[in-house]
Amino acid sequence: MITLLFSVATATTQAQTPTQAMKFMGIFGQLLPFVLIAVIFYLFIIRPQNKQRQMLQQMIDNLQPEDKIITKGGIIGTVKNINETSFIIELYDGTKLEILKNAVISLINDKKQNQQ
Repeated sequence: MITLLFSVATATTQAQTPTQAMKFMGIFGQLLPFVLIAVIFYLFIIRPQNKQRQMLQQMIDNLQPEDKIITKGGIIGTVKNINETSFIIELYDGTKLEILKNAVISLINDKKQNQQ
């Protein structure tokens, strides 16, 4: 009789364990695609944008007077004065404009253009 009770108890324990494991794997299996999409989204979209933003900020921080720049609005000018939050740039005809630092999108490298 004791053997019969022991075998029934063992069979019940073994039957519950695979069911719980299957439930866990079912939940994990459903979440896996979302986790993979989040990882791919981070690697291909968020990370490159952060790197590009850091490079642009470093370029803006390193600008010196007489550097030629392009603004987000497409204005090309030469940096004449650097303020805390803005630049004074001079256009080709001598007009001076004050622009915000975050309006700068690119640096024109005249040395590279002259060598070509």
